[in-house]
Amino acid sequence: MRLIYRGKTKDVYEDGPYLVFYFKDSILGEDGKEDTGGNEVVGEREGKGSAVLDETEFFFRLLQKNGIRTHFVERIDGRRARFLKAERIPLEVIYRELAYGSFLRRYRGWVEELKPLGIAEFTLKDDSLKDPLITEEAIVKLGIASEEEIQEMKEKTLKVAGILREFFSSKGLQLVDFKLEFGRRNGELIIIDELSGDTMRIMRNGKLLSQEELREVIV
Repeated sequence: MRLIYRGKTKDVYEDGPYLVFYFKDSILGEDGKEDTGGNEVVGEREGKGSAVLDETEFFFRLLQKNGIRTHFVERIDGRRARFLKAERIPLEVIYRELAYGSFLRRYRGWVEELKPLGIAEFTLKDDSLKDPLITEEAIVKLGIASEEEIQEMKEKTLKVAGILREFFSSKGLQLVDFKLEFGRRNGELIIIDELSGDTMRIMRNGKLLSQEELREVIV
């Protein structure tokens, strides 16, 4: 296998027609504090990488069971999994069920914490620019995605929100937000990367679940 990307929370290897992700124990946050919505590494915790893989496998299989294609193929071991190759679209689609995190900071004074939203936002996936918000018009003008692809990404994101909302509600939990990435494969848009405690926030009785608590929900 050939290393093609070394990231904050995982390394990506090329394995013939597939990609292999190796999930690290890195913890994300902001200003030195752990925060699943953060974009910098603030430490490590033993077992965190395997928890992320457990969650990604579970949620991607849940989506596929409900007719939403992802690039997940199979688990290899406790830290590695195999995925289909796809042309990555450099965007994150953030679904916000409730107002929390950066949304509150961005619109301080205009929105109350945990206000129901039900909206999808796009950010440009570029660490050097700190993943800024980007308008749909700019996405088209910059040649990142077409109007049709933008609409499809939004529709799929809302479907994912419905699936996750139903699942977490059945466990007595509240979906707060999550982010997705999309890729092109054989003329189709599929969900790529991961779906885990690193890319979603879930609450129980007004308190965010830790990575380990989320893992307990699915095992």
